[in-house]
Amino acid sequence: MAEKKTITVFGGTGFIGRNLIGKIAKKGFKIVVPTRNPYLHGYLKPMGDPGQIEVLKFNPFDFSNLDEFIKSSEIVINCIGVLYEKKNQKFDHVHHLFPKFLSSILDKEITKKFIHISALGVNKNSNSLYIKSKFQGEEAVINNFKNSIILRPSIVFGTNDSFFNLFNKLINILPIIPLAGSKTKFQPCYVGDVTDAIIKIIEQVNLNSIYELGGPKIYTFKELIETLLVSLKKKRLIVELPDFAARVQAKVMQLLPNPLLTEDQLEILKSDNVCSNQYPGFKELGISARTVEIILPNYIFSQVIR
Repeated sequence: MAEKKTITVFGGTGFIGRNLIGKIAKKGFKIVVPTRNPYLHGYLKPMGDPGQIEVLKFNPFDFSNLDEFIKSSEIVINCIGVLYEKKNQKFDHVHHLFPKFLSSILDKEITKKFIHISALGVNKNSNSLYIKSKFQGEEAVINNFKNSIILRPSIVFGTNDSFFNLFNKLINILPIIPLAGSKTKFQPCYVGDVTDAIIKIIEQVNLNSIYELGGPKIYTFKELIETLLVSLKKKRLIVELPDFAARVQAKVMQLLPNPLLTEDQLEILKSDNVCSNQYPGFKELGISARTVEIILPNYIFSQVIR
């Protein structure tokens, strides 16, 4: 019997990664999941057969032994990303320098594909450090490793997401929802569709180098919150914040451990986050992407009543 091929998933304990591991395991691959705290993520192992999933200690700030996690992997996937900076967590390191170094040490004889999760709307001229660092990471990956596939998702939603669940908490405590960038457009995609796209890319041979992943429907920021309110069967007043008030709010909130809004995110909200239609996406991968209205009530309501 042929030995199972190996896939290394960086960021396997994150939102997309956790939803991906089980699907990869069902395909029969051995899986390596590097993480800072392996003892906190033992729940990943039962997603596969005994010994199929290894959860190994990994220091993302030390590149010296990075090759140990990828030395026998036919496919390497990078799902690592952060939404805001902390003292020891900077956009440039996470989104640019890490994928740059990782893609530079891949063994072209062993690793057949490097799948890198970026973000929709990357732009080298953006005033957002998040957007700019994502662009720099993409550029480095493509330059370093020929068989790289870049995925650019819009907002990714699903059980335990960091978007609808966060606003759910606010709705439960606030009678009024202050909203910056209420007219900014998004094309949210379901995490199950994103992970299906990754599986398709793992399995297919002839691939493009960049895919834009946007759901089947475009919403303004305000419309997304209104859709959430409908799912929760609640009413709240949504108040659009003027620029000055939004900047003040961001300055204060970004001091919190898990900020709802930062000054960098205000820069992101200045541009729509929708597919450019210059690259293939779900349709070309044979995936019928699902809308927020179909998926959201299945997980957001159950979290409210428990």
